[in-house]
Amino acid sequence: MAGLLAAGLATAGTLVTTAQPASAGIFEYIRPVQISYTDSAEPTTAFPVTTGSFPVGAWLDDAGDKHTARAYLTFDLARYQGRQVIEATGDTGETTVTDCAQPRRVELWRTKTPTAPPTWKNAPKVRGKVADVGASTSTCPAPRLEVDLQAALQQAIDEGLTEVTFMLRVAGKSESKPQHGRQMKSLGISLHANAAPDVPSDLRVSGLACTSDEVYVGTTTPVLYASVTDPDKVDVFVGDSVTATFAWWPVDQPTQRTEWTSSERYAPAAFQYTVPSGSMVNGGRYAFAVRAADRWAGSDWSAPCLFTVDTVRPPAPTVTSADYPNGSGVGSGGPGIPGRFTFSANGADDVVGYRYGPSSATTYVAADQVGGDVTIEYAPTRYGFNQLYVTSVDRTGNRSAQTIYEFFVRDTAPLVVDGNPDGWLGDPREFTFTPQMDQVVEYTYWLNDDDPQTVPAGTDGGATVTVLPVAGRNTLHVVSHTADGLQSGDAERYIYVATSPIVTSEQFPFDGSPGAPAGTEGMFLFQPRMYGVVEYVYTINGGDPQTVAATADGSAELHYTARDAGYHTIGVHSRTDAGVESESVSYAFYPASVAPTVASDDYPAGALSGGPGVAGDFTFQPHPDFGPVEGYLYTFGHEPERFVAAGSDGVATVEWIPDVVGISDGGWVQLQVRQRSAAGVVSDARWYSFRVDLKNPAVESDDFPWWGGGTVGTPGEFRLTAALAGSVEFVYSFDGGPEATLPVGPDGTAALEWTPQSPGQQTLVVRSRTSDGLESGLTSYPLWIVLS
Repeated sequence: MAGLLAAGLATAGTLVTTAQPASAGIFEYIRPVQISYTDSAEPTTAFPVTTGSFPVGAWLDDAGDKHTARAYLTFDLARYQGRQVIEATGDTGETTVTDCAQPRRVELWRTKTPTAPPTWKNAPKVRGKVADVGASTSTCPAPRLEVDLQAALQQAIDEGLTEVTFMLRVAGKSESKPQHGRQMKSLGISLHANAAPDVPSDLRVSGLACTSDEVYVGTTTPVLYASVTDPDKVDVFVGDSVTATFAWWPVDQPTQRTEWTSSERYAPAAFQYTVPSGSMVNGGRYAFAVRAADRWAGSDWSAPCLFTVDTVRPPAPTVTSADYPNGSGVGSGGPGIPGRFTFSANGADDVVGYRYGPSSATTYVAADQVGGDVTIEYAPTRYGFNQLYVTSVDRTGNRSAQTIYEFFVRDTAPLVVDGNPDGWLGDPREFTFTPQMDQVVEYTYWLNDDDPQTVPAGTDGGATVTVLPVAGRNTLHVVSHTADGLQSGDAERYIYVATSPIVTSEQFPFDGSPGAPAGTEGMFLFQPRMYGVVEYVYTINGGDPQTVAATADGSAELHYTARDAGYHTIGVHSRTDAGVESESVSYAFYPASVAPTVASDDYPAGALSGGPGVAGDFTFQPHPDFGPVEGYLYTFGHEPERFVAAGSDGVATVEWIPDVVGISDGGWVQLQVRQRSAAGVVSDARWYSFRVDLKNPAVESDDFPWWGGGTVGTPGEFRLTAALAGSVEFVYSFDGGPEATLPVGPDGTAALEWTPQSPGQQTLVVRSRTSDGLESGLTSYPLWIVLS
C-alpha cells in the first residue's frame, strides 16, 4: 500500500492529549494514507488527491457536460489491532456548495480497501453505510461536519483489517443532480483506541527477584513488587493511567486468596504492596501474582512468584586461622602479610555466605555450598591487637550475631634510630635501620612526600641512610623487604626540627612561680636553633614588636623591668641575615608584687563614708621586700599623680578632700599608690577603692512621677530635699539648659514649680550648695512629658 501514498500526504495521526479530565483517555488524530475520487464522465480514470478539497456529487463543466464524483479515503489501522475503540469522531467540511437551498444529502459508506486508486468503472465493493454526514447542520457551506465512526472502526479492527476505506457520496438520485454537488475537505478521525496494559513484569518480594528457584524472605510482612507498562502513550515518557491488583495465597491453600488493588498511576509505574502483619507465618510457602488494568481493559495475571518465609537467624559462625591464631599474645605474621581465615556455618544448613571486616562485617563472600565453609585471605593493616568481625548470612538474607575473632599481629616494622636528634635546620640526619623480620634484604624509605628510595641491607640485616629534614614536623617512612618478597609494616618515625629560639631567665622563671619583684630589672637570654641568626624580635604582653641584636654566637640578652606584678607574657622569634624567620615561642612569667599597703580610718576600703569637703587621711606603708623607700607616687581617681616623701620609718600620710565635681560612678574613687626607692626603682601599684558619700539631694514629685505622667502646658511641683549640711540653695537645670537657683528653706527643702513646654523624655538635674561654695553631688530625675 505504501506505493499508493500520495506525495506529501500525512500517513500517521498526531498524538494529542485532550484538555478533558484523565478519564477521557488518550486521543490521536489520524489522517488518511490515501485519498482519491472517481468521475462518471471519465469512468476509467483515477483522480488521486494530494492537497486541497475534492468533488462529491454532480457538476457541469465549461462545455456543459455533467460529471458525478465519489471520494475514497483509506486509513491505516495496523497499530490499533486488538484495541478497543472507545470513541472515534470523523470530521470533514465543505469548501463550496452549488446550491445551499438544497438539502445536504452527503453519506459516508464503508468499502473494501482497493489495491490501487479506484475508477468509476472498477469501484471497490461497498460493505455498508456508516452514517449521513451533517444532515442536521444548517450552516452552508459547513466548515466542519462530524460523524460518529466508533462502531465502524471497531468492526474493522475486530475483523482483523489493517486498513479501512470510507466513501463520501451524495445520496440516491440527488447524486446526479448538479444542484446537490459540492467540494469537500479531507476526512480526519479523532480516535481514542485503548490497549489493555501489559502483563506486569519484574516481580520481586522484599527486594529479591522472582526466579525459577524458590525465593526466601526473612520477614512475615514482605513487600511485593511489580512493574506495569501500557502500550498507550500520553507522550514519549508517560503512558495511560493504570492500577495493579496483587493477589497472594498459601501454596497449599490456593483458595485462601487475598487481593488488593492500588490507586491509579501513570504507566510505566512500579507498584508495591506490604503484606499486613499477622497474615504470614515463619516456614510458610506462599505465591503471589499481579494483573494490571486501565479504565477499560485489564491484562492477564502474571506468572506466580513462589517464596518461603524464614525469620530464624542462623547461629554465629566459627572462625579459625593457623596463620593468625586466636588469642595469642606473641603475635604472628605482620601488617600487610595475608593470612588464611576459615568461616564455618556452626551447624546451620541454610547458610549461603559470610560477611567480615576489621571493624564491622561488611565484605561478603559466598560459601562453597549451602551450609558450607569458606576460606578467605586477609592481611591485617596494623600490628598488635586485631579483631575480625564475622557474620553468617542464610539464603533468606538473615544475618547471624557477630563472631569477634581476636588475634595479635607481630610488629615487623624496622627499628629506626636517629643519630642526631638535636640537629638544627640544615643539619643532615643519619638514621640506622634494624630489621624485625628474618632474611631482610633491602629497605624502602621516604621522607614526607619525597619519592621512595631503596637501600640494600648489610650482612647483619641493617642499613644506614642520611636525610635532610625541613623545618617543623617531618615523617620518615621505612619498610623492609625479605628475600621471598614479604614487606614489613611502616616504621613511621616522626622528626621535629625546631627553629624557635631557646629562651631562659633566672629572674623570671616560666614554671609559674613568682619572679623578681615588679620594678626590679631582670634578664632574658635568647639562644638560636638556626644558623646565621642576627637578631631577635620580641613582644611583651602583646605589645608592639621590638628587636634586639644577636652577638657573634647568635645569642642575645634582653634586660627588662616589669612595672606591674602578676601575669606577663613574652613572645620571641629569631631572624637570620637572609631574612629567614624562625618559629615563634611564647612563655608566661609572673613578677612578684612589692606594692605598698594603704589604710584610712576616714575613708575605709569598700565603704561609704566622708562627703563633700570632708578631709581624710591615707597612710602608705612600704612592702617589706622592697628595701628603703624614698617616697610614694599616688593618684586619686583622675587627679594628677603626686609624690609624698616617706618618713624615716618608710611611712607617709597624705590628706585628701573630695572634689565632687570630679567624682562619678556613684562616689567610687580608685587610689593608686607606688613606692619609689632612692635609686629610682618604682614598685608595682596598690589599688585602694572607697566610696565618697556625695550628699546628693532628693527629688520627688506627685505631678511628675519618674515613670511618666506630665502633660505639656500643665504646671506641677518638685520637692527638693538637701542632704549636704549647711546648704543654702539648690542649683538645677532642665535637659542641659541654663542653670537656675532656688533657696533652701529652714527645713532643708524647697518647692520647684515647673510647666512643661514640649513633649518627650527630659531630665531634671539638681545639686545643693553651701554659703561657702561647697557643692553636693548631682541628682538626675527622669521625666516623660506627653501632649495631653
